[in-house]
Amino acid sequence: MEQIQTYRMFWKERKDGGACLVRLYGTSPQIHLPSKIEGRSLVEIAPYCFAKKESLTTKRDEIETIVGEEKDAAFLKELCQTSVEEVYLPDSVQKIGSYAFYNCKNLHTLQIGPALQEVGSDAFMNTLSFHWLILRCGAKERSGIRQIVSQISSDLHVQFVRNGQIEAALLYPEYYESYDEIAPAHLFGRQIHGEGFRARQCIKDGKVDFAGYDAVFLQACAGESENTLGQMALNRIKYPYMLLEKDKEMYQTYIKEHIHGISGRLVTRKSLDMLQLLYEERLMSYTALLECSKNAAKSGWTKGSAFVLQCLAKERPAKENRYDFNL
Repeated sequence: MEQIQTYRMFWKERKDGGACLVRLYGTSPQIHLPSKIEGRSLVEIAPYCFAKKESLTTKRDEIETIVGEEKDAAFLKELCQTSVEEVYLPDSVQKIGSYAFYNCKNLHTLQIGPALQEVGSDAFMNTLSFHWLILRCGAKERSGIRQIVSQISSDLHVQFVRNGQIEAALLYPEYYESYDEIAPAHLFGRQIHGEGFRARQCIKDGKVDFAGYDAVFLQACAGESENTLGQMALNRIKYPYMLLEKDKEMYQTYIKEHIHGISGRLVTRKSLDMLQLLYEERLMSYTALLECSKNAAKSGWTKGSAFVLQCLAKERPAKENRYDFNL
């Protein structure tokens, strides 16, 4: 859904008749780009579009357009680097140019449509806060997911949203690379640490291989943190798109074995929907519920405390008979 905002846009006409956004001015760090500029579909985000430029020099082939209220144009500022936090690209966008979001250190969320197929090199360099990618398409539709996740080595949450509903949600964990010198040849061996790299390889022809992603989880258990593994498991249990029964049991087993840590973090984050999920799936032990109740009350989280107390009332074990009248 497009938001009504006022923008000053510098753009170029492509050979195919579409528009390429070169530079953007606005007032909000939450950017909702229109699908058309002067009747032309917005097809491309130009290289360095949201990177810092000390001065904007309009070339002869660039066109300036005001979208929205012209009376507000005087108050617009250049949207680049730290002034960019959320970007919602329309379904018409097919390409993101190289270094398009270079040094956008506050960018945390990017939403794209199914048409995006090409992402230039280092498009997200130094986007240190970028942890949420939302795709407006079905989980089995071809999309540009691989082109983006392959450029992000930090934790990246990915959601597939169809008709306003989340169809699938995945966490791609952080990974990093190191190089060791092999003496005496002075060659360097590449080592990859973290299962996030392996998880990112489970995308074929623009589509997620969900069975392959789930297979990574067992290997991840050896090295990833409980926080990361818990989020991966909760996502797959809550949105079980193409989740095999054996893999569901695998995730359920992990959650049960780590229920105190997982539920404790949910209370800290005040994640009521996930606590409800744990209870509905019968993954919460009575002792874990007691601990959640104490933590919720201690933090002043009234909604969470009320929910857990209701669960405790339903699950309270029968009192033992303390007296023996048999003589």
